Amino acid sequence: MKKFVAYYRVSTQKQGNSGLGLQAQKNAVANHISEKGNLIGEFTEVETGTRKKKRVEIYRAIELAKSNKATLIVAKLDRLARDVEFTSALFNGGVDFICCDNPNANKLTIQLLSVIAEHEAEVISKRIKDALKVKKEKIEKGIYVNKDGSVMTPINGEVRLGNPNGFGEFQKLGVKKIKENANNNKNNIQAMDIICSARKEGMTFQAIADKLNKLQYTTRRGKKFNPIQVHRLFKKCED
Repeated sequence: MKKFVAYYRVSTQKQGNSGLGLQAQKNAVANHISEKGNLIGEFTEVETGTRKKKRVEIYRAIELAKSNKATLIVAKLDRLARDVEFTSALFNGGVDFICCDNPNANKLTIQLLSVIAEHEAEVISKRIKDALKVKKEKIEKGIYVNKDGSVMTPINGEVRLGNPNGFGEFQKLGVKKIKENANNNKNNIQAMDIICSARKEGMTFQAIADKLNKLQYTTRRGKKFNPIQVHRLFKKCED
């Protein structure tokens, strides 16, 4: 029988624990694969609305589907279609997939959704930049009142854009410096030797992460490896 790997996503920890939304997704998947095959794995992404947390479970789901030649199944594509990272991961994952609410969706559909999602992200980014520009112009004119009626907090005695508490040293480095530090980090360099060799042997990103953690390798920030971090370092092997 056909093998399936399910991927679910809920918006908050409360929703994930209570089963609201999640159970509906599980029911949709169960009904779809009934008598068609077996569910060999389930992955649930629990997120807050801040989007600060990087996706982890989608990559684990894709890796399991790949290693078992299974089909990745999601309950509702419409709730994921605007997520650039999800659509990109699904399009580039190299696995068969199916959406319960849109069984005819294919790689072209996902690619189009990814483009639309990226466009929407750019529109939102521009909207934020325009709003900041207006706020900056107000500050230059001596107008320090926000839309909600509150007054802007001075930073070192001066009213300006930015965090009133200032930036930490990490933010001050800038993107270029941060990338340079990552490339030159000893932990990353040591881990890359294992990652590049392991991928040539056909190991999944999850298996490589498990191996690095077992050997007590850590990321440059001293934390355990996960599949996403392994995938990022693997890309440097191809550079």
